[in-house]
Amino acid sequence: MEDLYYVESIKGELLDRLLERGYYRMGRFIFTTHTLDPANDGSVFPVYWLRYLVNHVTLSAKNMQLLGKNAHFKVRLRSFTIIAELEQLYSAYAASLPFKAAPTLQDNLQDVLNEVYDTHIIEVRHNSKLVAAGIFDKGSNSIAGIINIYDPEYKQHHSPGKFLMLLKYGYCLKHNIPYYYPGYFSTTYPVFDYKLFLDKKATEVYIPVPGMWIPYGVFAER
Repeated sequence: MEDLYYVESIKGELLDRLLERGYYRMGRFIFTTHTLDPANDGSVFPVYWLRYLVNHVTLSAKNMQLLGKNAHFKVRLRSFTIIAELEQLYSAYAASLPFKAAPTLQDNLQDVLNEVYDTHIIEVRHNSKLVAAGIFDKGSNSIAGIINIYDPEYKQHHSPGKFLMLLKYGYCLKHNIPYYYPGYFSTTYPVFDYKLFLDKKATEVYIPVPGMWIPYGVFAER
């Protein structure tokens, strides 16, 4: 981790500017990094921050099929608050992960009263059951996708993580938000490749030196 800061409030245009410079939320803090050591054993992988140019995204036939397949789910957007069924969903999701996650969603996010960030949640319900939830921070012209959680039983047939990314993209499109930041990926550690699935042609990659965003296609040819 190269830089980690605490700022009392990171909302609106301030969040936009920090995301544009390769910073991202970690609990109540904002940080940036260009390397990853997932096993904490000294195995370092390079990482690069991504953003989608929302107005340039073209959804593939596969993405449209996923939206159609999940059209029966009830989707609701609201300002983020912690509720018991959300913590229960997080517990089931965290237990399915191949790595150790924070014990609770509150521990993961820390800023659960929206004091530091302007945080929103997309709830996905099957009938009345909460089966997936996507959490994001909102700026003035951007959103940062913070975490997607879901019932592991829905993973195989409904791809809820990708579905939530599509819903966040749809939120940006509806509200004229031009930038959607999904986090980082690595060229040598494929766990984060799913963050590129929306549309690689509408994806930019942050190059820390000289501090500029370039099209993913140009980055891939370097």
